[in-house]
Amino acid sequence: MAAYKKINLILLAGSLLGAATAAPAQTNPKGHLFIIGGGNRDDQVIARFAELAGGKSAPMVVIPLASGDPVDAAKTQVDQLKRLGAGDVEGVIFKKGEADREENLAKVRRAKAVFFTGGDQVTLVSFLAGTKMLEEIRRIYDEGGVVGGTSAGAAIMSRVMLTGDDRLAGKDEESFRAIRSSAVVTAEGFGFVPANIVIDQHFLARKRQNRLISVVLEHPGMTGIGIDEATAFIVGPGGEAEVLGASLVTVFETAAAGPVTSDALGHLAAKGITMHLLKSGDKYTLPVSGAVK
Repeated sequence: MAAYKKINLILLAGSLLGAATAAPAQTNPKGHLFIIGGGNRDDQVIARFAELAGGKSAPMVVIPLASGDPVDAAKTQVDQLKRLGAGDVEGVIFKKGEADREENLAKVRRAKAVFFTGGDQVTLVSFLAGTKMLEEIRRIYDEGGVVGGTSAGAAIMSRVMLTGDDRLAGKDEESFRAIRSSAVVTAEGFGFVPANIVIDQHFLARKRQNRLISVVLEHPGMTGIGIDEATAFIVGPGGEAEVLGASLVTVFETAAAGPVTSDALGHLAAKGITMHLLKSGDKYTLPVSGAVK
């Protein structure tokens, strides 16, 4: 294997969140991850989520805590699921520090599917990090249920979670103008996907290629998956994934890339990066998790 130059990346609030949110070792979960890149949630996409969960009789919960208006976010998603045939779905809304109250845990325990709405992923992590509720959600996935999310609810799927902040952008300066080191601010996500995967969302619509490439080069061996709006990346047991929706999923693989180098301005460079563009109906197998530097 080629020798890599390690580029240090400072994790936002790592000391606070790291131990609380780090994913346990992968245990061959039997369920599905249903990761939507934000934007419109077309009926055909959400109908597939409900189908994977078990259809009309399957209990489902919507967790809208990333949103600035969780009541409205929950109602919107619950209403869509019910309109598409889900017969047992409800929102789970609570104040920070109340995730493990029995009335909240009881709703999640009986669920076969969990859906995280959009908003601020750092806020969502602050509600669930280190809770029994998050453990219950992992159990649902491990035992064959569905864990899904859109936008912020997609970002939390990976261990290295993009916060959206650019450490190097000045006031009124466009963020992520270049592929460079120490720019992308990350935090510890929930790690439902393997540790060598990082998820980005709103990907093509918001031109987020620079930040995702920067992150995978700062973590040699990592694979970046950028999911565009109105598009789902559905991960099944064994890491077999498929794309569903109106746009594309972009994949950057760095496992076979040459040494990562940088210039005086911090621009990152490497040879041998592999890129895939996946349309609706295309399949992709997640790379086997390995050491990420």
